[in-house]
Amino acid sequence: MTIPPVYQFHQLGPQAQMMARNCNNDRLAMIMQYVAAGCIIVMAGLAAAKTLKEFSRSSDEHGRSR
Repeated sequence: MTIPPVYQFHQLGPQAQMMARNCNNDRLAMIMQYVAAGCIIVMAGLAAAKTLKEFSRSSDEHGRSR
């Protein structure tokens, strides 16, 4: 039984950019650039959400100790 490949989401942006550079088809290269940009935007959003969650959690702890 073969195991399907596992991709880390943070690696998809750079991989799509590399594939776009090596692609001979202009239309496919543009699509890969859009995929790379979308992955970068989603990763930035996830990082911001995680950061805000950690800040809200730490402010809740400070509020309880007072």
